[in-house]
Amino acid sequence: MKRSRTGVAHALTRRRARFDHAPMHGLSRFLLALAFVLAPLVGAAQAPETGKLLDESRQRIADARKQLDGGDVDDATLSQLRDQMGAVDTHANTLLGELAPKFDAIAARVDQLGPAPAKGGEARDIAAQRADLEKERGALDADIKRAKLLIVDSGQVVAQIAEARRANFQARLSQRTPSPLTPTFWRGLTANIDRDLAGARALLGGMFAGTAAAFAPANRVPTLFGIAAGVLLILLGRWWVERALMRWTADRMPHGRLRRSALAFAMVVATTVLTGLGAQVIVIAIDWHSVLGDDARAFARSIVSAVVFGSYVTGLGRALLAAARPSWRLPPISDDVAARLRHWPLLLGGAVALSVLLKHFNEIAGTSLSATIAGSLVVALVYAALLAWGLLRAARTPADATEHDERAPRPAWVGVAIALLWLGVVLAFVAALSGYVALAHQVARQMIGLGIVAATFYLVVHVVEDLFAAGLSSQANWVRRTLGLDQRVLDQVAVLSSGLFRVFALAIALFAALAPFGTEPGDLVSQLGRTAAGLKIGQIEVTPVAVFGALLVLVLGIAAIRALQRWLLDSYLPTTRLDPGMRTSVTTLLGTAGVVVVVAFALSALGLGLDRIAWVASALSVGIGFGLQAIVQNFVSGLILLVERPVKVGDWVVLGDAEGDIRRINVRATEIQMGDRSTVIVPNSELITKSVRNVTLANAEGRVRFRVPLPLDSDPARVVEIIKAAFAAHPGVLRQPPPNVLLDSIENGNLMFIVVGFIANPRQSGQVRSDLLLDILARLRAEDIALSTPYQVNLGRVGEAGAQGPLSGAE
Repeated sequence: MKRSRTGVAHALTRRRARFDHAPMHGLSRFLLALAFVLAPLVGAAQAPETGKLLDESRQRIADARKQLDGGDVDDATLSQLRDQMGAVDTHANTLLGELAPKFDAIAARVDQLGPAPAKGGEARDIAAQRADLEKERGALDADIKRAKLLIVDSGQVVAQIAEARRANFQARLSQRTPSPLTPTFWRGLTANIDRDLAGARALLGGMFAGTAAAFAPANRVPTLFGIAAGVLLILLGRWWVERALMRWTADRMPHGRLRRSALAFAMVVATTVLTGLGAQVIVIAIDWHSVLGDDARAFARSIVSAVVFGSYVTGLGRALLAAARPSWRLPPISDDVAARLRHWPLLLGGAVALSVLLKHFNEIAGTSLSATIAGSLVVALVYAALLAWGLLRAARTPADATEHDERAPRPAWVGVAIALLWLGVVLAFVAALSGYVALAHQVARQMIGLGIVAATFYLVVHVVEDLFAAGLSSQANWVRRTLGLDQRVLDQVAVLSSGLFRVFALAIALFAALAPFGTEPGDLVSQLGRTAAGLKIGQIEVTPVAVFGALLVLVLGIAAIRALQRWLLDSYLPTTRLDPGMRTSVTTLLGTAGVVVVVAFALSALGLGLDRIAWVASALSVGIGFGLQAIVQNFVSGLILLVERPVKVGDWVVLGDAEGDIRRINVRATEIQMGDRSTVIVPNSELITKSVRNVTLANAEGRVRFRVPLPLDSDPARVVEIIKAAFAAHPGVLRQPPPNVLLDSIENGNLMFIVVGFIANPRQSGQVRSDLLLDILARLRAEDIALSTPYQVNLGRVGEAGAQGPLSGAE
């Protein structure tokens, strides 16, 4: 039975908005504002003419200001005005984005024509074209200015609406009604009991009549089938999905934090979706042949909304408590506390569903203000009682606990939160019994809402952080091969990404927590729409799309450069005549140049062309002049080393006290590995500006050279044969060029032989020299040829007989 709402009922509904603000109200406003944001994108091709659209938007702003200046405006009207202003702002920004490129294109065409010559000095067709362009540019400029003015005016109206909502909120909290402990409260409630019961009977009668019609013989089959399907989804479907998720996460997912957080998140989604879907299927089955009236159908939709909200709260609490699965529990809650609170999520979900359902019932049935206040009183008392019961259950000491039981120390913030919750519970009870029903309802509802928001934030943040960590860990090898990043950098990326998401999620959570105090989700959507349109910093306009495109260009460009380097180093360069050191130098130089090019392309995608960042170049020039000249000098020296290759990877160099092999040439410094396996980091400018001995530059062969002193009575020819035989017997000495033994001189009565031999690797000269000397000494001893002893001089006193002591030398 369709029922028309009277003017008195409508007025009571507007007054009742001061007491009823369930979570569904904010969600509906959020979806409506989102629809206003997306509507211009969907229907841009069918948008009205620019002038008409601007005039309509201007009229909307004028009407909104007139309503706001007229006096007291309820929250429902303020929400509608805010949505209208959001639509005006979105349309104006969209129109501005469409007109600005057109204006720039016409301005460019006018600039191509050049300045207008003297009168009569220009061809007629060009003059006509110039006039048309000037006229069109003027019209576009006017429209652009009007659009910008609309954006400013709509923002001012939104600020005025927010101020009015805050004033209404403060007035609502300070409003007092008769206390429920006094007869006045109950007399006011019974005064309208007949009309309230009539409205309730009309609504429920319509529901019962529609349900009875749904079970008529012509409608019975689809109704029974739909109800059975809905019940199966709510009961068996949810049970089966939860068991399947448990098995899948236990068997398929690797051990770690992700499997716990993913299971909790999946259980919340499954509980909410399946329960809400089952309720929706039941409603569709009953109303399959449109047997419900308008009010009954609206109330049925309200039942579905209440079920969805209640199931979400229940699923969230069950997933976080995990009373039946202690090892899968995310928050640090003891098993005893979780077991005592295992029924609390279901009770809380039922209370939330009751709040949503009661609010919509009062609106649809058109109940009186007294009944609405009574409903708010019931919701406030139920919320406060549930919180008190939960706090008592969580704080109760088990019966088998002793005073010697060791418990983990509780964080300070937990104690503060519990104290604040108790304070809120007491305040809600006192305010409700004192007649401040709106204040009690707001306090109790806000505590429940903050708990739901905090639990949602906790679960979502854990899921995303674990997903980042597990994703980068499982793909670590691929990322290292593609981007050339090590595990430490991947860990930093994971931590940074999760931190950025935590900041974003915290901002959303704070917004949701502050929504009941005068801010609506539509404001966030409008702000996001303005941000998506572009953030202008000076002459540079940065948009989220441009930022995402720049990051995409940067990541893909670096991946392409790394892949090209890997292909050159592993596939192409080995087929050339380049030595390994030159291959490394080529790939390093290519990687450096490629990164510079990719960064330039990323800046271009972001909208930061070289012509727009001249001031950055100026700042860099000043910085180079004062403190960066050494860094730039080393960078340029590194490029010279990679191009000219006076030294290359694998060379054995001597630079001052440093002597060793070059292991890596970077753009700023060169790594030299010493003989003791230590590494010396040498700035590239040192290799360019100072003298460097490159032992292996022209020839990779080494040389062994030492001197052998022998007595004068030694047979030189025999000595040469012995030494050459020792060289020939050593496998490290090269046969070409052959070793050489020269009689260099006679010093202090000794024959001085110089022995020179060549080896394949100069780094083995010390070991080869030692082996040769040991072999030569053994061969000389076998031939009874002794090495010379040092020349000694003995000094003595003159004797008493006047004879002089000996003064002789021995070799």
